Amino acid sequence: MDSRRSAAGLGALLVAAGLAVSAGGAVLYRQRAASTLAAARQTVDLVQAVEAQIAALRASLKQELEQVADIPQLRSALANRADALTIADLFEHEDWWDAYRNRGVAIVIGDDVLVTQGLDRASVTSCARRARDAAETPICAVEAKGEVQLVAAGTFKLPRAGINFTLLVGRPLDRTVLGKMLTPPAVALALSDGRRVRMSVGDGEVGAAASLLVGHEAEGAPAPADADWNAAAVPVGDKLWLLGLAHRQGPALPLALVLACGIGGLALIASGAAVMFRGGRAGSPAAPVASPAEPLGAGGLSPTTPPGRFTPPVQPHGPTAPLTLVTPPRMTPPAASAPGGLALATVMAAEGGQQFGRYRLIERIGEGGMAEVFTAVLSGAEGFERQVAIKRLKPHLALNPEAVAQFIDEAKLGSVLAHSNIVTVSDFGKIGDGYYLASEFVDGHTLAQIATRYREKLGRALPAAIVYHVIHEVLAGIAYAHDRVDTQGRPLGIVHRDVSPTNIMISFEGEVKLLDFGIVKAAERVSKTREGNVKGNVGYMSPEQARGLDVTNRSDLFSLGLVMFEMLSGEAFYQGSGAGEILYQAATGPTVDHLARIAKLPPPAPEMLRKVLALDPATRFPSARAFAQALTPSATMLKGQLAEMMRSLFK
Repeated sequence: MDSRRSAAGLGALLVAAGLAVSAGGAVLYRQRAASTLAAARQTVDLVQAVEAQIAALRASLKQELEQVADIPQLRSALANRADALTIADLFEHEDWWDAYRNRGVAIVIGDDVLVTQGLDRASVTSCARRARDAAETPICAVEAKGEVQLVAAGTFKLPRAGINFTLLVGRPLDRTVLGKMLTPPAVALALSDGRRVRMSVGDGEVGAAASLLVGHEAEGAPAPADADWNAAAVPVGDKLWLLGLAHRQGPALPLALVLACGIGGLALIASGAAVMFRGGRAGSPAAPVASPAEPLGAGGLSPTTPPGRFTPPVQPHGPTAPLTLVTPPRMTPPAASAPGGLALATVMAAEGGQQFGRYRLIERIGEGGMAEVFTAVLSGAEGFERQVAIKRLKPHLALNPEAVAQFIDEAKLGSVLAHSNIVTVSDFGKIGDGYYLASEFVDGHTLAQIATRYREKLGRALPAAIVYHVIHEVLAGIAYAHDRVDTQGRPLGIVHRDVSPTNIMISFEGEVKLLDFGIVKAAERVSKTREGNVKGNVGYMSPEQARGLDVTNRSDLFSLGLVMFEMLSGEAFYQGSGAGEILYQAATGPTVDHLARIAKLPPPAPEMLRKVLALDPATRFPSARAFAQALTPSATMLKGQLAEMMRSLFK
């Protein structure tokens, strides 16, 4: 009897262990299947992300090719059959070639290479032949001085001269370009030529795995099944691939481990059943292993289970369920507290109502790279109070002479600009080591905030009547600043240089105000902008400003034209994946595509924008007053109507 009980107990223990191991194997199997599916989806995402970046690069290169082919000076030189030395001299010295000076370029007429710079002649000939035979603009990957260049090639006509020429424009595919193309889910990118990895960027540990994929690019560069990373290969050119690598989503469980759990569980169950069966036969043939009313476990062995067949167990649910996978809760970072290193003014504003010199700070309402902005109250005798805005230079910049000089310039120029469409500066001072300026407080919102709110509430861009009125009001302020003279009657030569929707305020009373003359250009500045430096918001720059050239009052008009386009269309004029790409577009100026987008706007916007956004400043409106005069018939909205719109949007 004791031997039977002992055998039954041992058998039950073995069966229970087998069920547990099998359940673990089932869980691991599901995890492996889920991991495999997640990896497959991630591969698709990787391919799509890398393809999108390559497509954007190709499109940008093709656009650049069209722009170069349309340069009037270059077309004129070719039409007049300029020789190679003349073309090379133009490329070296002419301003119109500045934006392309670091590009590889070649011009082929017939089968003769007229000129090539930065591109191998043999590669030029091969790529030009493809361009003449292809229906679409080919993109060739060529070697040039040890680096890979992507080259766009196209054939263009000079009808009056009866000449066809093939133009090639190349851009180096270097680490800088790859770095800009690195977007999630990829954490590393590598360039392979099928023999070796030419370069890589991003996570170095993951990027090092790219060498394992060399030679498998044509297969899509699949990652090993047990790798903790995933990969995908996308062709860039002939025998050139871009490899995208990412941290694998989910654990890469070895198949052997899953099989071992399943087989081990089956073996334990079979052994337990055998032990119980032998123990039962040794004592009483009638002793059952289990009854239908007392199953060994869900999915386990039962009297009706045929010999040798096993039904995988179903994992039970509830507080005692084994091998339950628990997803940890999302960690929420603790609320930030003010460390001792924060500026005193920041702490004061956080507490509210603290004194700052003659002012009582109320609330911090903004922060930029150089300064913090607070609402404040200036108190005087007999209960006199006036609300102002305090702009305080950040403490760490107080020791930076250039930053201090720029801040002083903003204060001085703000004090001499007294106009209803410009935010005026009323005070400037220094408390401790910190500089501050006090300016008129505008109870309202920026044009950028208003456009966003309007789209959120009504689902469309601002009405043309509102846009025309706001632009007309800003032009009045800009015209005043441009025409300002000193006490001797000499022009101050003021150019704002940062006209954008975030620097245009509209109050709840319907007032339109231009603010932030922080990087203004003027004849009498304490700080001087070094030649070639680019300052301002890249999305609203004129071509000359984006190139670091001298700016004039017509540069401000160009920027305001970009604001006008964006407000009417609901989309930015220059669009790109980063500031560098947008800066390049700004330096290049409007393209054929831009002109097509302008043409879709309601009249009279297209006519005015084609003029104010002209690449050559000399062909734009000569002044803000001239621009405003052209806009006057369309600027029929009243101040009260604008105030009513503001209240309906925000109150």
